[in-house]
Amino acid sequence: MEEEEFFKERGSTNIFKQVIYKYLPFWPLFVITTSVALAVAFIDLRSQIPIYVASARVLLKDPQKGGGDSKVLDALNIFSEKKIVDNEIVVLRSADVMQEVVKQLDLYATVFNKGNVRTEELYKENSPVWFTAANRENFNLWGTYFFSVNWAKRLVLIDNRSVPFNDTLILNNVPVIIRPNNDYNQHLQGKNYFVRFSAPGAVAGGLIGGLKISPYSYSSTILNVTLENAVPQKAMDVLTKLFEIYNYDAIDDKNQIADKTMHFIDDRLAFVTAQLDSVEKNIATYKSRNSIVDLGSQATNYLSNVKSLDDQNSAIELKLAALDNLNDYVKAKGKKTGTVPSLLLLSDPTLSDLLSKLYGAETKAASLQNITGEKNDALLLANTEVTQIKNDILENMANIRTNLEMMKKQVSDKLAENNSLLKAVPEKERAFLDISRQQSIKNDIYTFLLQKREETAISSASTSADLRVVEAPGSYGPIRPVANNFYMAGLVIGLLAGAFLVLLKEMFSRNVLFRSEIEDKIKVPIMGELLQVKDKDPIVILDGKRTVIAEQFRSVRTNLNFMGLNEQHNTLMITSSISGEGKSFVAINLAISLTLTGKKVAIMEMDLRKPKLSRVLNVKRTPGISSYLVNKAPLDEIVKTTEIPGLFVVSAGPIPPNPTELIQSEKFRELMTELKKRFDFVIMDTAPVSPVTDAQLLQEFADINLFVIRHGITPRNFLSMIDALHKQKKYKNMCIVFNGLKPRGFQIYGYGFGGYGNGYGYGYGYGYGYGGEYGGGYYLEERIGIRSIFKAFFKRNK
Repeated sequence: MEEEEFFKERGSTNIFKQVIYKYLPFWPLFVITTSVALAVAFIDLRSQIPIYVASARVLLKDPQKGGGDSKVLDALNIFSEKKIVDNEIVVLRSADVMQEVVKQLDLYATVFNKGNVRTEELYKENSPVWFTAANRENFNLWGTYFFSVNWAKRLVLIDNRSVPFNDTLILNNVPVIIRPNNDYNQHLQGKNYFVRFSAPGAVAGGLIGGLKISPYSYSSTILNVTLENAVPQKAMDVLTKLFEIYNYDAIDDKNQIADKTMHFIDDRLAFVTAQLDSVEKNIATYKSRNSIVDLGSQATNYLSNVKSLDDQNSAIELKLAALDNLNDYVKAKGKKTGTVPSLLLLSDPTLSDLLSKLYGAETKAASLQNITGEKNDALLLANTEVTQIKNDILENMANIRTNLEMMKKQVSDKLAENNSLLKAVPEKERAFLDISRQQSIKNDIYTFLLQKREETAISSASTSADLRVVEAPGSYGPIRPVANNFYMAGLVIGLLAGAFLVLLKEMFSRNVLFRSEIEDKIKVPIMGELLQVKDKDPIVILDGKRTVIAEQFRSVRTNLNFMGLNEQHNTLMITSSISGEGKSFVAINLAISLTLTGKKVAIMEMDLRKPKLSRVLNVKRTPGISSYLVNKAPLDEIVKTTEIPGLFVVSAGPIPPNPTELIQSEKFRELMTELKKRFDFVIMDTAPVSPVTDAQLLQEFADINLFVIRHGITPRNFLSMIDALHKQKKYKNMCIVFNGLKPRGFQIYGYGFGGYGNGYGYGYGYGYGYGGEYGGGYYLEERIGIRSIFKAFFKRNK
């Protein structure tokens, strides 16, 4: 086994257990911080204003089908806007609509009662008086005014004025009417009323912020409408009024369009009626003056013949034009080889057959030209064939043209004949036809307008709201604050606060508190842990003592045997980093533990500058080691017996001016050689390594070098120094004792709940130790209380 692994205990890997062991000793602190946090959470919860939700469900009629109520509006393209759900949601949440709600419900003036914990809004029947604007449309008043109500005199005391009920109060040039709530409990006392005035726009903005509208489903036209507010009745009233104003505005908008449409139709009817009357009077006058009964039939027959002849003449001219186009093609061989003009207007089969042959011959000649020379016989023969067919076509077309011209002459003669007949109809008849046509047009317009006027009237009378309430507004809640969330937050904050205080005390301490800190910094085996005891007697182990601290010293003795401390290697040096870490305490009790095994043990008082052992063991300090080293006393005089069997003290003697030089003398080497021969074990209690070099000079005489680290006393930065001494091998067989462990957290009736080490001390708050200049107990046995808890927790480690 490596030296670094010697006696090293494996820590727990269960994080939950680690947290429990770490913080359970401080449970009274956690009780206090958690209680305070829960109390704060309770007070904060009481101060919060509960928020309720008013909900309703409405149906939007035919959102994808236009206005629907008036077909005439669509026919005249006057009202062609299409409704969609998203647009109507925007309208419902618009500031103008909500401002109208605020004005009609008088929400611009809100009455409150200021309590000791929170402020409560008083709405409708819960308010002693109501404040109403004299002019809602131009209301613009801001501010908060405290008031009181004198029910006996029926007065409201506000703004240092007394205003009678139902009278007008002028605030910043804005008239406000004060109306009493006669159903209010007039015997209530201790109320602190005030009214807060705000512009309707500002109040509307706050309501819109809590208004949520969403479709019931993706394809549905049903809307879920919710409004969050501190007063559930107020929220329900706002939703009800919102739907009313929305429907009123929608119906009013439709009626305005219908009224404008009706006005337009009436104007047009008056104008068309006047024109129709004028035309009818003209017809009656014309017939009476010219004695006309029915000449229209004859004129109509003439016109029909002329039209038919005109159609025939036009068809002949089209055929002649087509014949000209075909003639140009044949003579010019077409603009592109093989392109034949259309014969749709010419129905001669001979011409069609000749053109087909011409197309085939031209195609054949073009093919031969691409693959043979111009002088090729086949090509010449093909060109000859093309020329012959074209001559035949020209001759055929000349015959067709002759026939068409003859037909045209015949049609022209008939057309001239019918025109002469038409001219025979008197001019007065044609004028009569013009007047009759005007009469027919005006009459059709008049009939159309009358029909649309009736449709508009019916539509206007049957106009209905676009929004239908499916579920009337109701309320539930409160949705916040949620008491469980506040208490849970208080519990978590209380636990975190306790954990933070523990971390603040332990993690930011400059001194060593945990064994793990030693194990992390120094790769030196730890022989054991020694509890901090409160008894002032420095001797804690004697024959028959079975205390915890005594057993811990026995454990250290056993571990030192494993380190190699035996009768052959029998010298142990005990030192530390600084003064006050308990070197002398460890040396005395460790020496006594060795005597309990029947061994002779000599403990050397090698802290020549500040000797303590002599006084603790009740022996004379002089003569001592310093006397022996300067040849003023023999060895037998400086080795002194004690009251403890088997334990001898080699006292320090007078404090010398040069202890370092004395230790380096040959006389000291002789002293050590002689003591090792006389005694089974020799323990040297030396000076700390930090201020002086005595321990470093003595380490060569020791078989094992034991460093004492004291909980809460040894600075953490000295751990690096001890580790450096180990790495530099300045001390052979180094080992450590963790001294002065105190129970972590708090003690109740002498019992603690956890220690700072990995060994003993997890439930003990008592034991034996030494006090005065040698140390002392850290905690006294006392009843636990809040004051004592904080006093103990924040007490500075000594």
